[in-house]
Amino acid sequence: MGITLADMEGVPSITGRIVSAVGSVGRAVEALRGDDAPEAVQFIEKYDSVTPTDRERLKLEEIIVASQLSTRRFVEVLTGALMQQAQDVTKMMVGMAQPRVVEATIRAATEQQPIFDHEGSIVGHTTGDLKAQEMFHKATGFLPMPKGAQIAIQLNNGGRATEEEDGDEEKCLPPPSMDDYLKEIQAVIRPKELNAAPSAALPANAPQLDFVDCDV
Repeated sequence: MGITLADMEGVPSITGRIVSAVGSVGRAVEALRGDDAPEAVQFIEKYDSVTPTDRERLKLEEIIVASQLSTRRFVEVLTGALMQQAQDVTKMMVGMAQPRVVEATIRAATEQQPIFDHEGSIVGHTTGDLKAQEMFHKATGFLPMPKGAQIAIQLNNGGRATEEEDGDEEKCLPPPSMDDYLKEIQAVIRPKELNAAPSAALPANAPQLDFVDCDV
């Protein structure tokens, strides 16, 4: 394999996690075999160069190191391959089902159902399912799709949340980083002496704070 025991020192074991997530090492290898990422091709080339007998003796981590990959990078490449393949399968399922769904939607939107009176006589017919008609109009562009509202929560508004409609993003101040925010809070609530009054100057991004006097 071109590696030594020193190369394997400190390499974490990931075989258990791979088997738990994918089902088996073989399934993980097959997922990478169908991916065109350079690292996936690199691993498959090294994996195929090992004889079946040696594969039974070698650990997955040893083949990963021999292919000049880290175990973390291997997991990232495998995850990406699985996600891409799942998306491809989903698109194929949608493509196969879409004609049937459209046909069922049109049928529900256009089929007329009889309307009966109290005596059981037909007095008219419905004009089709209104919800199905709305879905059909939106799908074909006859009705505009609703534009959703965007909610922005600001910490510098006295602890209150504000809602901003789309197009008003410039009114929202960017939130401070967690480190800067905590430092500013500490500078405000930590007096120089225990009996000293808190500072009246608040940082720009700090929420409104209530100070309570108490005996220590």
